[in-house]
Amino acid sequence: MRINKPETEKRRFFAISSLGKNRWYWVVWPSLDEIRASNEPLLHVGEGYEKTKSDAVDKALEMAGKYAEWIAAKYAWIYHRNKTSVKRRRLNPRTPERSYTPKMHEFLYRDAYDTESKRWVSVPHRVVRRTKKFVFVEERPYSSDELTGSWLDRESPSFRLDRRMLEREGYAFVPATSYVEDAEEIYYSNDYIKPSGEVHIKCIQMLNLSWPCTEAEVKGAYRKLVKSAHPDGGGSQDMFLALQEAYEQALQLCHRHSAA
Repeated sequence: MRINKPETEKRRFFAISSLGKNRWYWVVWPSLDEIRASNEPLLHVGEGYEKTKSDAVDKALEMAGKYAEWIAAKYAWIYHRNKTSVKRRRLNPRTPERSYTPKMHEFLYRDAYDTESKRWVSVPHRVVRRTKKFVFVEERPYSSDELTGSWLDRESPSFRLDRRMLEREGYAFVPATSYVEDAEEIYYSNDYIKPSGEVHIKCIQMLNLSWPCTEAEVKGAYRKLVKSAHPDGGGSQDMFLALQEAYEQALQLCHRHSAA
């Protein structure tokens, strides 16, 4: 059946995926018209679990309506994985401790503005101590000319960062009670550093924002981009779901920043 443009923009799309024996997950995403009409970011319009594939198809079709488009099962699986991952990190922040192999020098990085080049650069700060719960990083940027040693390290002023968050997320915030002269309140591991040396937060970049930003800015950026990312707005399922994932991760990052 051929669908004209106005009807296409009313079309919802859905996917179904097996999550194990007698567990089928279905999810229905909003149409382009619904996204345009919503004042708040609209991620999905319905989801659920059924014991059989046929029941899942029936539920999805009932929710999706006559203009529905059935897309590949991988999209349901990816969406479920991302959604539950974000929820799990939000409700249960505890994760197993990772093994740690001592190094001669270990660094975390922060953003700092270079007045000479007039650009933001990544500045290394040396990790001086680790405990079960915390990582202590020097307040001063690292210089290879400075002397180091066990007793000198203990005398060096440092910030105390949450180790669990750093190892789980790749970044950690300086406590709000600490004074930071010209630094951002966030330190990154190597995983968040580009080869060029610039700090990289993928979810923030996908929303065309720069860090730090607010939840309101994240929501506004998502509303601006989601229409063109929607499959019926010139985008694709991959673009649409990637943008949704970036939106949820960015919100979580802003929430942690405001609570730090």
